[in-house]
Amino acid sequence: MSDITLKLAEKADAPVVFGFLQKLAGKLGKDNHFNGTVEALEHFGFGDKPAFEAILAYHQQTPVGFILYFEEFSTWRCSPGIYIQDLYLNASMRGQGLGKLLINAAAEVGRQRQATYLRLSVDASNNSGMDFYTSMGFEHKHEEKMLMLNI
Repeated sequence: MSDITLKLAEKADAPVVFGFLQKLAGKLGKDNHFNGTVEALEHFGFGDKPAFEAILAYHQQTPVGFILYFEEFSTWRCSPGIYIQDLYLNASMRGQGLGKLLINAAAEVGRQRQATYLRLSVDASNNSGMDFYTSMGFEHKHEEKMLMLNI
């Protein structure tokens, strides 16, 4: 992976992040659920109080993947963590260690902020994603179930 460079996304990179989010939705067969905009990403990710950060991976000046994450806090651990919201790699880059590289980059951001864990959820239909994350040591927490309420 010596020909890969990583870069913390900036406001000018919002269209690249948006493009990866569209590709991820398509890969999961959820195109009709994706209704974001580049402007919303610019506002919420690169404004006064960013709701997320993203790291972009480049191969020879071409964006080939990204990880999007944000800080959270565990009351049971009494420590901060990093929640990985999205990870996407172009198909040509899968199986080469880029996913691990991006997760390790997010973990390093967490360590610098005294985070003690990474957390994520996997789309129920994403079996290859589940296999990848468990191969990295992520554990399925059977005592928790993800719930959501639209407000």
